[in-house]
Amino acid sequence: MDKDLWLGELWDEWLTFEKKSKAAADLECSGILMGMRKDHSPFTFITNRLRTARRLMKIWPKSSYFEKLKFTPAISLVTQKNRKPYVKIHCPVKNLKLPKNSRNSWAWLKGLWGSVGGLYFPKAGYYLTLIISDEQVAEISKAALNFTGLSWSEHRSEFTIRNHEDITTFLCNAGMPLGALRFDEIVMLRSVRNRVNVERNYEAANIARAVKAAGEQSRLAKKFLSLEGKALPQKLKEVAELRLKFPDDTLEELGARLNPPISKSTVKYRWRKIEEIIF
Repeated sequence: MDKDLWLGELWDEWLTFEKKSKAAADLECSGILMGMRKDHSPFTFITNRLRTARRLMKIWPKSSYFEKLKFTPAISLVTQKNRKPYVKIHCPVKNLKLPKNSRNSWAWLKGLWGSVGGLYFPKAGYYLTLIISDEQVAEISKAALNFTGLSWSEHRSEFTIRNHEDITTFLCNAGMPLGALRFDEIVMLRSVRNRVNVERNYEAANIARAVKAAGEQSRLAKKFLSLEGKALPQKLKEVAELRLKFPDDTLEELGARLNPPISKSTVKYRWRKIEEIIF
């Protein structure tokens, strides 16, 4: 499957996943908002991910924030000349809910990933990452990831997961099970393709080495057979003559042509003797 197409489907799945409880909706809303950059006001958030704003508006009516406060975040699209538009969200909630255990960490991380996360496929490998600019949110993220038991690395408030199984676990628990299955397919196909490429490169290198060695041996065979004033051993002459007659043969194939046939190691030994006489 094309990776770009699949990543689009992954985000669609993230956007459309249905929450089953107010607690989960609360935590996801919290994760979405806390992952966004803050504008001049502590209650104004900014994101250039339009789908993240759409997700917030989709789940907000299902949250206790909406039930208790009876308001919907004010959203405006800000356009800029020669730059991508961004979304400004005004949401005066003083106390956003935070993850306190493994179960509600997943709902919060799902929202956070929508704001600051991504899944990437460089030329080699793959990784899932959360890039967080706010130090306080980074500390909360670290605690939430610790609750999940996943293996991750941290570098300057950037949290990265590289393990195949852990990425699959993250996608499943963040409400993207179909995306997790497709991720498995891509990783498997990549693994098979890489193994085939390694084997093909290995075979190509072997062939190149064999051709180079055969060419050098043909040159040495001519030089050996042209020696004057020396009684050349018959067994060595046979090997040299065969090399000139069959320049593309491997050493094993050359040995098989002799009568009686000899092994590859014996052919190698005779070539060393030829080289000693020449040099």
